[in-house]
Amino acid sequence: MSRDTAQYIYLNIEPDNLGAPRAPGVQLLADAAVGVQHLYQALEGHQAPSRTKEVAQVRAWCDQQINLLEPQMSYVGALRRHIPDNGILVSELTQVGYVSNFAYPVYQPRTLITPGYQGTLGYGFATALGVSIGNPDRVTVSINGDGGFGWNLQELATLAKYQPNLITVVFADGAFGNVRRIQSRVFKREIGTSLHNPDFAKLGEAYGLPTHSVDSPAAFDAVLAAAVKAGGPHFISVRVGVMPGGWHLIHSFSPAPHPAPVNPLGEPA
Repeated sequence: MSRDTAQYIYLNIEPDNLGAPRAPGVQLLADAAVGVQHLYQALEGHQAPSRTKEVAQVRAWCDQQINLLEPQMSYVGALRRHIPDNGILVSELTQVGYVSNFAYPVYQPRTLITPGYQGTLGYGFATALGVSIGNPDRVTVSINGDGGFGWNLQELATLAKYQPNLITVVFADGAFGNVRRIQSRVFKREIGTSLHNPDFAKLGEAYGLPTHSVDSPAAFDAVLAAAVKAGGPHFISVRVGVMPGGWHLIHSFSPAPHPAPVNPLGEPA
């Protein structure tokens, strides 16, 4: 069945939201919780054909494309290895954050907090402070770019004062990297994208925080593992260069840097 011929069930308590512009289908006017329960009961005993093989093929196809995003995936891999299953990752508008939003495996509800579609640059560190203080028995990790971190870097004072179990990471490339890429690709020039950063290692030390400075995924992996084990606040500065964009995997407006592998289930009509 193609997506053009598939029939959809629209379940909504608002009658005005059951019609156009949605494609024709079954309309159920009901509270979502009640409606889903009745649908479940109606389908009980129905055995759908297994699609385990197709799901595995699609997962491998996705991984094949995602794993080309380096060094981001190495950093995401380190985050997943060392953050406990119930630990909380707060991502930001930064290259590792963009990739983590669709490539970081999530094992428990509410353990990945993102800016959603709002593009709220700089929200991450302040949000992570609240998340950590509200969840004192769980590890929280905040990943930031140097541009976004600049909005709230003064809150290192809050981190030092209250000592939450928060590991704060700043990936520093000296620029608003995503803006710089868009300017260069679309307008063939760059304006106002370079940053004049503080020495992040000295900044963390000035607040009396356990501070670490690294420049590779392997070094980050080791420092992150030690910080999670030690507990309490830690500040990690990661020096990085230009990273490849991953926008082509989620948005059609961004050109892919290389041809996509063949869809194992066939290309959509």
